Amino acid sequence: MKPIRTADSLKRAWKRSGSSFVRFVNRLDREGIPYLSPSKLSCVERCPCCYYRQYVLGVNEVSAAMKSGSLFHQAAKNFYAAFRAGRVLKPTQLLNRGKLTALTKESRIKLGNALALLKSNHWEEHEVVSIEEPFFMDLLGSLPPVIGIADLVLQRKGSFIVVDHKTSNTFHELDPVQLILYAEHVRREAATRAIVGVFDEYRLVPNLDSLRKPAFRRTPVSVDRSFLPGLVRRYREAWKRILAINRDGQPPPSPDCWFCNSVSRWH
Repeated sequence: MKPIRTADSLKRAWKRSGSSFVRFVNRLDREGIPYLSPSKLSCVERCPCCYYRQYVLGVNEVSAAMKSGSLFHQAAKNFYAAFRAGRVLKPTQLLNRGKLTALTKESRIKLGNALALLKSNHWEEHEVVSIEEPFFMDLLGSLPPVIGIADLVLQRKGSFIVVDHKTSNTFHELDPVQLILYAEHVRREAATRAIVGVFDEYRLVPNLDSLRKPAFRRTPVSVDRSFLPGLVRRYREAWKRILAINRDGQPPPSPDCWFCNSVSRWH
């Protein structure tokens, strides 16, 4: 693995490259340039074998849920970009129809319902500060830079709100680690302490008119700086696991990983 670089040096390299952020990060993976991210953290914590396949071998299996989630994030980005410009787009205006061809008819219906919920629950009286804006951060001197993209940063009456969009078939227990990281970035950039984190969750449902449980949930979470030491500990532990994987090669599948232990995927 190549020597660790600073956040500033990685940011300058990205700007010089002239490529998209996604392509730049993929290049870092191909060239073995060290960095950390919320995605890397969650992956190596969940299953080191999946981390090895994705970040070392470059194997990226994409599920139907992941496709829907990716398209929802694109649509949310388009929605809030228009909102910042003073326009409110209809759900049908948020995505190019060609992008939907990758989904089944059922998935398209579910995504359309999620986009309708996005429109009806958007942050109407807030100023949009940034939308999916990449950042590079030196979290601790002994760690590689952390790279992230906050879905949405808002401001109202001097207070900042960092929003993370989630899509799934059901609501899950929430881990605020991403929002704590994003809030620290905003805190450093805006020199402010007035920050709250919020999860906006969208259940992918086939019919909004026959729901027994809500399909949208907004959950504020504390992103106080007192949580930063715990965040650093998790990234330090993740980095130790990553170094071990780079040294020892592919680890065994985690016992509770549905992906690694799916018989059909290994035959």
